[in-house]
Amino acid sequence: MDKRTEYWNETYVKYWKDKVDAANDESKQDITEGDSKTENDTEAYGLFNKVEYHAGDKLLDFGCGFGRFWTFFQDKKQDYYGIDISQAMLDEFIRIYPEAKEKVQTSEGEKLPFADNTFKHIVCNGVFDACYQEQALEEMLRVCVVGGDIILTGKNNNYYEDDTQALIAERNARRKGHPNYFTDLHRMKQMLLDKGMEILYEKYELRREDMEKGISCYKEPKLFYTWSLIIKKRKQLEKYIFEKFSDQYSNTWNIVGMSD
Repeated sequence: MDKRTEYWNETYVKYWKDKVDAANDESKQDITEGDSKTENDTEAYGLFNKVEYHAGDKLLDFGCGFGRFWTFFQDKKQDYYGIDISQAMLDEFIRIYPEAKEKVQTSEGEKLPFADNTFKHIVCNGVFDACYQEQALEEMLRVCVVGGDIILTGKNNNYYEDDTQALIAERNARRKGHPNYFTDLHRMKQMLLDKGMEILYEKYELRREDMEKGISCYKEPKLFYTWSLIIKKRKQLEKYIFEKFSDQYSNTWNIVGMSD
């Protein structure tokens, strides 16, 4: 078992369930003192609802965790499949929703166990920043059908130098060995467009705390922290090779000059 898989299998299940619970309960503080809450379910569903679903569509929950979005997509009558790198997460998923047992499996996001052109919808929400992003995006495009869509969220590599919460979160992630990658989103978007893909929808939060506050904008700003895209696969390519657009250190961190 590599270090990344080991990390997700050890203590992350309880940590993430507690983070999500706090996000969905206004009376609770985030479990990390002084940090803003993560995205709540209502915000996530708002993004998911930007896509049109038909009964029986094949949908991949990329990094499905403990099944946070299982009931949402069941209500949409999707032919749901879930992958996660952590067997511990999937064990919790199946404990909560035993009927999902045959629909989920362990897999690295960079090596998906599915044929080309399998899924109408792929949802990668709150997971991309923990992936080797170039390979993960290549795999998502490979298994997505032409005309299908990919819902993708992540963290930008250029955020405000005085966004203290973001800087502390970046430092703390490395200190505890949390896989953590930042996206040069402008570069990634341009590569997608150059490959004939389409950006259907985009949303940005300027600072780390803005997601908790529900403050977003819908045109790419110069500096921002979190982002959400809906990508339409417009054409079939023989290969989906991306040049590097992500890094473990944000540009902001390197400019500010903080130490790990």
